[in-house]
Amino acid sequence: MIAGNNHGSPLWLPALMGVFASGAAFGGSTFLPYASVQYEHNNNVFALENSASAVAASGDPTLGDSDLKSVAGFEEDYLWDRQKLTGTFEGRYIEYDHFSSLNHSEYLAKLDFDWKLFSMLDGSFLGSQERVMAPFANRDTETQLAIDIDRHGTGKFNVRLSPEWRLETSVDYHDLNAPIQGFPDYGLTETTALAAVKYLGISYFTYGFSADHVDGRYRNAPLVGTYNQTDLDLTMSYKATGLSSFTGAIGHTQRDQGQNQGNVSAVTGEIGYLRQLSGKTSIHLDYTRAVNSYIGAGGSELDSTLNATISYQPTYKTGITVGYQRIWSDFEAQTIPGTDVLGRRDSSTGATFKMNYQALRWLLIQPYVNYQKRSSNDEIFGYSGTIVGIQILAKEPAPAAR
Repeated sequence: MIAGNNHGSPLWLPALMGVFASGAAFGGSTFLPYASVQYEHNNNVFALENSASAVAASGDPTLGDSDLKSVAGFEEDYLWDRQKLTGTFEGRYIEYDHFSSLNHSEYLAKLDFDWKLFSMLDGSFLGSQERVMAPFANRDTETQLAIDIDRHGTGKFNVRLSPEWRLETSVDYHDLNAPIQGFPDYGLTETTALAAVKYLGISYFTYGFSADHVDGRYRNAPLVGTYNQTDLDLTMSYKATGLSSFTGAIGHTQRDQGQNQGNVSAVTGEIGYLRQLSGKTSIHLDYTRAVNSYIGAGGSELDSTLNATISYQPTYKTGITVGYQRIWSDFEAQTIPGTDVLGRRDSSTGATFKMNYQALRWLLIQPYVNYQKRSSNDEIFGYSGTIVGIQILAKEPAPAAR
């Protein structure tokens, strides 16, 4: 579905640009350029345990630094009949005050086509490619700049089998080039096929069954290779009076690491609750347990994640969001030489605060604070850090729907 190298254009881009052209001929369009500047200070750029770890990794005891991110891009929508094509293209440049070797450019290109045919069929096609700095929190004790190229392609096809039953299917292709120390061509490719059947015959209540299968492969590193994973879930959702909603899933995940690296078998699922406490305040709670790929060492991790968010909008110009997150991670079958963390267990705590101030209809000011702390049974992976920043975004608001 997606192809290309680190510097080339993905093959889906010309095809979807052709759809853009047809949309211009037969429907309306909206062009929304934007630009922003973001200045922040991170007191632990490399997510290291302490200054001694920084000296050991790079010879520099400095942990913190400030950076300026400049962003320019645009969004464009084409609408015709019941179809919608949305494109986002964005370029970024990040410049550091102290660690100038981390200066780099990034980009994002994304196209999303939503379609509907009669009242029975609907779906979407999504393609994206992003160039972004690899997060240091996932790279053990590395302090050198590394650039990831992340590609996604997703196709969804849904059928209303009857007034009560709906079939949802999708195929997702994910390709990630993620160089790590000693392995500059290291990466990950995953293909996921999903099918779900949902019953819609009860007012405000939906339940069903979903199954997905993942075929994955770690590339260009010794002792890691292919794997496959299967997830089976019972799902449900409930919405009451427009003030609250509940979603849930419970099932089982089986992952075969291949090459005698061991299997992972676990009960997985999620539960979420959203409540509108008043016209100004809402809360969102969710808990997930899932088996994920650990790109840092070529294995897997079993993650249990708790999120809590409170949103408060005192005026039409001002909004405040406060969030809390806790993650418990168990790592399995990491086998790249020099990165073996078999049996490692992490506990991460995060807290966020963000304020949105709509100074003008086209000008948004966002100050924010993020705190992250990770502890581990292997002390080298523990760290804590605080990020304080502000973003100023200039963007013409989208026209009101007719």
